[in-house]
Amino acid sequence: MIQISLRQLEYFVAAARHGSAARAAEAIHVSQPSISKAIADLEAQWGEALFVRRHARGLDLTAAGAARSREAMALLESAQALQGPRSLALAGVLRLGLLSTLGARWVPAILARMRRQHPDITLELVEGDIASLTRQVERGELDAALQYDTGLARPRLDLLPVAALPPYVLLPQRHALAGKAAVGLAEVAAHPLVLIGLPYSREYFLSLFREAGVTPLVAYEFASIEMLRSMVANGHGLGLLTTRPVVDRAHDGQRLACRRIRGRVAPQPVVLAVPRGNASPLLAPFLKAARAVMAP
Repeated sequence: MIQISLRQLEYFVAAARHGSAARAAEAIHVSQPSISKAIADLEAQWGEALFVRRHARGLDLTAAGAARSREAMALLESAQALQGPRSLALAGVLRLGLLSTLGARWVPAILARMRRQHPDITLELVEGDIASLTRQVERGELDAALQYDTGLARPRLDLLPVAALPPYVLLPQRHALAGKAAVGLAEVAAHPLVLIGLPYSREYFLSLFREAGVTPLVAYEFASIEMLRSMVANGHGLGLLTTRPVVDRAHDGQRLACRRIRGRVAPQPVVLAVPRGNASPLLAPFLKAARAVMAP
């Protein structure tokens, strides 16, 4: 007999998405004890902690919890599809937004996979920043948007997890800090910072410094990853990024070094933002393709 229920999984995924049992309970209109009991029952069933409980700061997924969350979301999506009529073939147009700092690195490979597996689905692509893409999904102008989860609750959106990308320090290849395996944020803050200036992305990177208790000196801000990489490669400052191109060279050929951040730094979740309760049936194969390309 199956010992877990879809409802337990729904409550667990809601807590993971909102980072708090109280916020999850409010979002899906159930009691907080129901959320807490579902999490406790799943932890007992699986024999592993799903969250780190932080007083007055809510819930943080453990590594096991993050893996279980992805598995639970996939199962819930399959169960939701099972409720509807069976379709023998998926065909139509999917209007997809993509975050400009993610698109060039990942979307071409996702599209190639979609073309092989679902040739009758046509993808219309719109590039933008998180704020503009979110508005377009909420207004129905886009079916979904591939972007980062900024932690802001949006009552008209569901955020489906795709991957989690760790932030890293970007340096000129011959910089003194490039000889280290990991670089502390205090060390980065001692140099000029070249920052991504897009809405929400900017706040995310600056929040890493705040959590480390240091204040960086922002020398330049750009909307383009490649402009940021070129400025860093030519010695105009250091940078923080999550998207990492395969080749550690800037556009002008200058070499770059990428180093992990010393200490505990939360990865940046990549999600597919979709309209709540009105998602296109074409989204499921795209989500599967995006996870297959990005999650490894």
